[in-house]
Amino acid sequence: MPNLHWPIRVVFVFYLVLLTALLLAPDPLALLGIKELPGPDKGRGVHLCAFALLGLLALASRLPLGTRRLIAWLVVYALATETLQTLVKSRSVELLDYLENLAGLACSAAAWTLLARIVKPRG
Repeated sequence: MPNLHWPIRVVFVFYLVLLTALLLAPDPLALLGIKELPGPDKGRGVHLCAFALLGLLALASRLPLGTRRLIAWLVVYALATETLQTLVKSRSVELLDYLENLAGLACSAAAWTLLARIVKPRG
């Protein structure tokens, strides 16, 4: 069976670059062509979803780092990108964003673990 991890790795790298650009852009909505987010909470949960997807893509890409090391790198990335927003005009660092970033990664790790138990690899 051919190795199908490389297409997922390509998507992971593309998403990582896109997410980094959005997290460090002065106006990420403008980059996406969106004027304003709908709803009263305007963006609550966006970081959680973004980092959950990042975590799932990273874990599915099966990078040769080992799961624990990969998750450690993702945690460093989540904390660093939020902290770097202090250097971007019109952006601010929020404790809730840190928590959403980490919660998204935790959700993806939990989902990945659950999937791994349900779907046993053929061997």
